[in-house]
Amino acid sequence: MHSSKLGDSDFEIIARGRPVALAEYFGGFTNTKRLGLLAPNRLEGIGAVSLILAHVTAFYNTYRATGEDFFAYPDYFTFQSRAPKAAYGMFDIWPQHKDVLVGVDAAERLNAITDRAVNILLVPDGPTVPCEYQRQQLAAAARLIETCYAYSATGAVADPDLVIRCPADPLAAWCQSVCDSVPAGGRAAGWPGQGPVIEQSFRRISRRDALARLA
Repeated sequence: MHSSKLGDSDFEIIARGRPVALAEYFGGFTNTKRLGLLAPNRLEGIGAVSLILAHVTAFYNTYRATGEDFFAYPDYFTFQSRAPKAAYGMFDIWPQHKDVLVGVDAAERLNAITDRAVNILLVPDGPTVPCEYQRQQLAAAARLIETCYAYSATGAVADPDLVIRCPADPLAAWCQSVCDSVPAGGRAAGWPGQGPVIEQSFRRISRRDALARLA
């Protein structure tokens, strides 16, 4: 819950080329929304930390709006296919059972995602792969998954329609903690660099396109 100290002013959001306040971008957001990050190789999720933390901040804003004390963590998850799993707890994906170990099969990954009622799905960008899903799996995905984003391990996708900038301090240290949570973690491809600001880009994609990137 340490990241609850982040506020709206820590994020510069540019959606479809237009600056948008965090409160506007997340208008109507509720603290029951569930986010899932597919990071098969564990550390590529660092390329999406600004988007994750923007959602975390929107989550805590729903509690701040009440003016009451709170102790809560969002129901956000990572889905990883290598053991040991990287720990994304510094981004308030915690307790650690919310870092979920899944196989490489797309159908198995989708089951893990829908079993946790994920509404917001972040998937690595790349070519789509035809996947065989059963009718009940597609029905569950259509019922639950509302918003999908493509992200890149490098932090920059092709043809982005969303850019998020936020201060590197303390986010860079939190990124390092994710790398340090696995043996010989070093620094991931999406390491945010040494500048004062982290900038990452994303692309909204359809649910169908997202499911074609689960393989």
